[in-house]
Amino acid sequence: MTDDFMQSPEFQALIKEYLEYLDSSLPAVRANLSDGLFKDVYKFGHNIKGTGTSYGYENLSNIGRNICESIKDEKHDGLSGLLDEVGTILQEALA
Repeated sequence: MTDDFMQSPEFQALIKEYLEYLDSSLPAVRANLSDGLFKDVYKFGHNIKGTGTSYGYENLSNIGRNICESIKDEKHDGLSGLLDEVGTILQEALA
């Protein structure tokens, strides 16, 4: 992708739609975490791992990778903090 494309109004609209989708999904992901539904939390992490960088958010991809690794390693203690990081990124991006 060229920088010109990434700055186009069409692509910027896609980015906003992507961020809004993640933001609207986050409460359900938090509920899934509270309910111990780690498979569903993993799916969310896998999604942002694979898409974040494409939308210019490498930090979301990195967090997604960390979510997936934490669940694979059964280290669930840090998952809430990772979801908080996602929420912070989304709040700042959508402000």
